[in-house]
This record gives sequence, structure tokens and C-alpha cells, in this order.
Amino acid sequence: MLAFRRALSDLGLGGRIIAADPSESAPTLYLADAALLTPASEAPDYLDVLLEFCERQGVGLVIPLADEDLEGLARACPRFAEAGVRILVSPPWVVETCRDGLRLADFLKRSGVLTPEVMTYQRALDGPFPLVLKQRLGAAAHRIRRIPDREALAACWSGDDGTIIQPCVKGDPFIVDVYAGLGGPAKVAVPRRQYRVCAREARAAQTVRHPEIIGQALRLGDALKECVGVMAIRCRLTPAGEVVVTEVAPHLDDGAALSIRAGADFPRWIIQEHLGQKPDCDPEVWQDGLVGLRHDAEVFRRSDQILTPWPSRSRAVAGGRTKAEMSD
Repeated sequence: MLAFRRALSDLGLGGRIIAADPSESAPTLYLADAALLTPASEAPDYLDVLLEFCERQGVGLVIPLADEDLEGLARACPRFAEAGVRILVSPPWVVETCRDGLRLADFLKRSGVLTPEVMTYQRALDGPFPLVLKQRLGAAAHRIRRIPDREALAACWSGDDGTIIQPCVKGDPFIVDVYAGLGGPAKVAVPRRQYRVCAREARAAQTVRHPEIIGQALRLGDALKECVGVMAIRCRLTPAGEVVVTEVAPHLDDGAALSIRAGADFPRWIIQEHLGQKPDCDPEVWQDGLVGLRHDAEVFRRSDQILTPWPSRSRAVAGGRTKAEMSD
């Protein structure tokens, strides 16, 4: 949010940044220019209420940040566009491919991108261990389990086709922010080496100008030729120097703040493209070796300033987790 606010200021533009979240305890709600509590993204009136709000408030650009919001918003893009509202989201086939671990593995293989195989249970019993068990659909990076041996696999396997088994890839963990703007091809890729990883979230990271990682990320961006906005590619650099892609999040990642601060000004470029301008997306513009350290910060408000949870609120905008909505 701060990066988008800074981009608006640098471009000499007005506009408001509105945060939306289903939880009244989300700190972002109290840092934005305006705040909206939402029901969950699967609520039946989610898109109707969101569109009505955008029309009423003159919102021109909606930027989803939550994985679970993407499929519904991707399908609704034409409807919103008729009302003059742009949603920064890739087409449904891109979103569905990236969010489905089985489809993604097949797509990566067909595109010539190295990725772990998806193993049947019987095949997995033969190892080699360790393996990883993760949810097939959605943000699998946050629902992953390491399986150390055959006994552990037998104990945790339920036969559910909602999960997939893959080899555990050894190597340095990276997330690559890839900018495609309002439509491919991919233009800029910034690898972030992850450090101090706890529960799959890095508390420290460093930009690394690694040619093979950058090249692989841009090739994947080209394969997903209709991707929109910024996507986050999770990969590992193996001891043999191979780049193995494990997951793709087709939306702006929280950790992209490091890439933005390093000089890949995604918010500025997005705003410029939205306004019909041609940004200077120089692939070399970002600073190599910049370290970002993440920490927790508190937001304090009086109890009477805390927003009323949905659905007791008489009117709100539907949505998933926090996302920014910018008015022209």
C-alpha cells in the first residue's frame, strides 16, 4: 500500500487507496485512505456488491492480493470492464493453471521448465525421501508438509486427490517477481533469495541478479503469455546450478516490497499503464544485492474505531483478504 501511495505522489496524481478485508483486525484497514469490511470471496453476492461499490465510488483499478479471490475476479473481468473498472488479474486459464498444482506441473513440463514430478502414492512409497505433501489447489506454499520417510507417508496419506506428492528439492530458495503489466510478454524479473524462512515466510531476503533464474522466469512469463500484473515464481537453485520451479502465484506478492525498493517500481508502472502511458520498464533498473529485513509493527485504535464485522454491517463491499482499490 505504501508503495502505491508513493507512486501516486511521485506521478503527481490524486486518488485514494482503499483497503478491504473480511477481518476487522486487519491492520491495513486502518492505514488506508478508506476501509471496507468484506464477506468472504465465496459469498454469493461478492461480485455484485464489489461492482456496485466500484461504480458508486468511481474506482478505476482493483488490485487483488489474495490468492482465493483470483478465480472469481478473473471470470468477472468483462463485466467490470463494461462499467469502466479494470481488475488487475490474469485470464481464468492462467489463474486456474497456476492455482492447480497438478495442472501447473504439467504446464511447466510441457513448457520446458524444470519442476518436481507429481508422484502417485505407490510411486512415492519407493522414495527417495524426504518428500513433500501439499494441497493441490490454492496457495499450496502455505499448506505444505515434509514427509521424512515411508512410515510417515503411510500415516498421513488419506488417498485424497486434493493433495499431491512431490520430491523435496534441495537448494537455495528464491521468489522471482515478474512484471507483465497489463498484458505480456513478461518484461522484468527480480529474484529474491529467501533467508530466515519460518512457516514458509522469509524474514529476510536479498535481490540477486542471477542470469539463469531471470531467464527461466521470463521464459515462464512468456509461456503464460496472457499473464497480467505481477506474478511471484517460487523456485530453488540446486547445488548443480539448475533452476527448479515449484509454485507460481499469479498476483503481487507481499515480499515484492523489496523488488520495488530495489528499483523495479511495479506500482508506478501499473498506474502509468492504467492511465494509457508507456512506462520505462528497464529490466536492468533494479539494484542487485539489496537486503530487506521484515519485522512486525503494531497499529493502535480505540475500540469504538474498530470496524463492524460483516454481515452485521448494513452495507459493505465483498472480497477476500486485503486488496487495494485505487480510484482514478
